[in-house]
Amino acid sequence: MRVLVTGGSGRIGRYVVQELVEAGHHVTSIDLFPDSDSPCRTLRVDVTEAGEVYQALVSARAEAVIHLAAWANIGMVPDTRTYGDNVQGTFNIFQACADLGIKRIIFASSAQVYGLARAPPVYVPLDEDHPLRPDNCYALSKMAGEQAANYFIARWELTILSFHFMGVRTPVELDIEIDRMMCDPHSGARLLWTLTDARDAALACRLALEAENVASGPYNITGPRVVLSEPTSKLIKHYFGKRTEIREALPDHVSPHELFPCRKGFWISTAFLMVCFAAASGNTKIIDFHSVMTFD
Repeated sequence: MRVLVTGGSGRIGRYVVQELVEAGHHVTSIDLFPDSDSPCRTLRVDVTEAGEVYQALVSARAEAVIHLAAWANIGMVPDTRTYGDNVQGTFNIFQACADLGIKRIIFASSAQVYGLARAPPVYVPLDEDHPLRPDNCYALSKMAGEQAANYFIARWELTILSFHFMGVRTPVELDIEIDRMMCDPHSGARLLWTLTDARDAALACRLALEAENVASGPYNITGPRVVLSEPTSKLIKHYFGKRTEIREALPDHVSPHELFPCRKGFWISTAFLMVCFAAASGNTKIIDFHSVMTFD
């Protein structure tokens, strides 16, 4: 398949490009700052410029798009640019795909739309119907992107999957983040004590791209279990108390996120592989966080 990846040099993008290339897809990566050592063709493109977007899609002869390009958090540029550029770029991608007949789009939204940094979840397992409570301009831009996706799904019959990525980290960053959560479990509450290996985020993009029939809409993408030794239900009760309703049992260390829609759509299983060791303090540390996802 001929695939255009926007933001192909970013934290998730470089893993997505590698995953697609290794799977035999013909990839074109576009970015404001392209990687010089990318394994695929690259173009310097500003997705806020509609003309550049159209030309890139035509040049790539794209059959599908994975749209990752964005200011990836607050504070990188002024808030007006974070919101404005992210929304404009996303609309440009959707509109160009609609006009050019490109029907499959994977859109990188964010679990930040749930507003967990400011308030605990209303209920768990947290599913895609949970209220959206964006508490910064980045999350607001992703919420606007999902609303735009709904518009293009309804009017042009595009298939757009909006991925609520939670806590994506590179393999090196995972070790640091897990250490931080072990030392201060409260710091992981905004992530519901789950993380996503960037390699798994890339694999999710590829599997969703390749699935023959998959529904449009939002999908939670995160690790299938919490990264701490404490059981999930104990963490929820201790840090959120009565502010969060536990609607279903959370056995052992299962993720507080509801992951059924993505499993039903393009995964048949998520096997959490980990190598653990007992530290001198008696703590258990996860040193291989990579999940394995298989395509149905």
